[in-house]
Amino acid sequence: MLAAMRACGRQGCGGPASATAALRYREQILWIGDLVPQRDPNLLDLCEGHADSITAPYRWRRLDERRAAPGLPPAAASA
Repeated sequence: MLAAMRACGRQGCGGPASATAALRYREQILWIGDLVPQRDPNLLDLCEGHADSITAPYRWRRLDERRAAPGLPPAAASA
């Protein structure tokens, strides 16, 4: 049985989720990764556009660990 497609968590978007974001408070990191298999209320599911444009809080680091960050060649995605 196929799981229902999850939507982007940004208000008013509704696009298909393709990434998951989390705030790692201890390390002060905004982490972005591939969409996790199960919905988690502590994480934010995002569409590709919102995952690309989300910014980290002031003085935090943005860490994009998606397997292939959209718009970047595979070598640059892991840099």
